[in-house]
Amino acid sequence: MLKAMRIDPKGTIQGYPLLQVRKLLRALNNCWCWDLKTVQAVLSVGPAKAREIVEALEATGLSKARRERGSKTWTTTQAAQTFASATAAKSITRQTAERALADFLTRVDRVNCDDRFLAKVTRVIVFGSYLRTDLDRLSDVDMAVELAPKKRRRKVLRELNYRRVAQSERKGHRFTKILDRELWWQLETFRFLKSRSRSISLLDYKREKEFVDQVPHRTLLCTAEAELEPLKKVLRQVRRARRPKGCPF
Repeated sequence: MLKAMRIDPKGTIQGYPLLQVRKLLRALNNCWCWDLKTVQAVLSVGPAKAREIVEALEATGLSKARRERGSKTWTTTQAAQTFASATAAKSITRQTAERALADFLTRVDRVNCDDRFLAKVTRVIVFGSYLRTDLDRLSDVDMAVELAPKKRRRKVLRELNYRRVAQSERKGHRFTKILDRELWWQLETFRFLKSRSRSISLLDYKREKEFVDQVPHRTLLCTAEAELEPLKKVLRQVRRARRPKGCPF
């Protein structure tokens, strides 16, 4: 297995910041194929800029156009998969990584036991260079967590969420987006788990599931609720597939 790829946080590809390119590739790698509108949405750029970026990806072998006649879509390459998992962080010792992981799991227990947090951690996964036992110097500890609301009723969750929003504003936190207010029950928990640790790289498992599942990983926590989620998804699909009432065929 190759060592984790490292990138210069101040570097560029075809004039575009490496960190911006990595962000884009992490999103595109989850798509079977994508178009210019996808790039526009991920990076919040216009059509002309999106086309320039796609041309840069093609020139560097990170994407390729689909050959179907009349198609204006692209796919990412294996090189893009590798680049998306690259790190820009300074290396740390395994001892530092172990301490960071222990502190992180302590915060997970705190979240799940403290009623002030409106989210609970249902899954914790570690991946990346931490799993390489032959390495003494690591890029960081790559983690993915899955969060679920502690309150099932949406109305109750929303009321409690806005109480937390008000409390955070009184403490000086500024919300610039309406969506951040609505999702504060989740964002606040995520921020606490991360705790500005430079040794922890934290992903939202629900958003990055395809990426995390396809690389070597180890599950450190998986609650019964998380284990039942795939079954619930299948049952929802079955219900939607049932024949409508009164259907003659």
